[in-house]
Amino acid sequence: MKVFNRPGYLHQHTMGMDVAGREHFVMVIKGSFDFPDRSGAVATPAATHVPLVYADEATGEPGFSSTRWETDFAFRKPKCDVVVQGAAYAPGGKKAARVQVGLRVGGWQKSFHVVGHREWRVFGPSVRATDPYPFTRQPFDYDTAFGGVDRLNPDDPRPPAYMPNPHGRGFASFRNQAQLSGQPLPLTEEVGTPVTSPYEEYRPMALGPVWRGRADRLCHGGTYDEKWTHDVFPFLPADFDERYHQQVAEDQQIDKPRRAHEVVLLNLTPAGRETFRLPDPALPVRLFRGWETVFDGMLHPDTLVFDTEARRVSLVWRVQVPLKKIITEMTDIWIGKPSRGLLRAKDRRKTYVSFSEDASS
Repeated sequence: MKVFNRPGYLHQHTMGMDVAGREHFVMVIKGSFDFPDRSGAVATPAATHVPLVYADEATGEPGFSSTRWETDFAFRKPKCDVVVQGAAYAPGGKKAARVQVGLRVGGWQKSFHVVGHREWRVFGPSVRATDPYPFTRQPFDYDTAFGGVDRLNPDDPRPPAYMPNPHGRGFASFRNQAQLSGQPLPLTEEVGTPVTSPYEEYRPMALGPVWRGRADRLCHGGTYDEKWTHDVFPFLPADFDERYHQQVAEDQQIDKPRRAHEVVLLNLTPAGRETFRLPDPALPVRLFRGWETVFDGMLHPDTLVFDTEARRVSLVWRVQVPLKKIITEMTDIWIGKPSRGLLRAKDRRKTYVSFSEDASS
């Protein structure tokens, strides 16, 4: 495939399949932008784009830790995921026991508290938390949100787990209370809902990808029963919902941006409150099967990835086109606004040779 890529974004193609069993050509495009130094300015193109993620990357041992970055190669997303990985910073660099962090993109926002390290203490029949340890910088993710697996009894073959977030901390079962002292509490809490007991249910608070087995995501994955095994395998079940491809909680899914929204970061960088604008999210793309145009339109990102420690935001666009036979039938793709020479060559059905734009196979 010949790729004419005027913006210089990273790109790669793959295949995907819809519920009907139809195979699609899928092109994924990723561009990265640096946070500007001037408040309110537009994020600027990065000198080096963040690499495409080819497989889920865990924070630790896969299956026993949270997802740091999820693959960029989802088939299709109905909404736009807002993904954030980073740390909380105490205002003014002065140590604090609790800091409210938040992010706003256009009219959407989310915030919660990041709390210093605490431990459970058992006092007779009651359980209490120690005072939080003050911090100036505190990383957080779903590993440090409320949840976890109660492994306090090493002889328990089936230790209880907090299924909304089994990779977290702070959860325990009442039967193991005698061994609870010294176990850590979560570093994040929902505003107005402090964690006061290891036995209650709390909403895990973080901004990164949620694990694929979480109930609010798994419910979109479809039914894999005996009927599916005998009559449908290896295709997707009829009740598969593409919302399963959304990698974040529903409260972090927004409409695909169609303009350069304002972004506000609260205590996610040493600056405290930081404001800038996204780049223009509209990306023109044309895809060809020989001389036939099979897609000609404006893409809008279905993923916004904020790495606040690197001071960078990445936008991910994708397009899907049904295949007639094989993936190699797709011959050319134009990413960005085409040059006059490229348009003229295509109109005259001539081969275009570029010396200034990125053209790769």
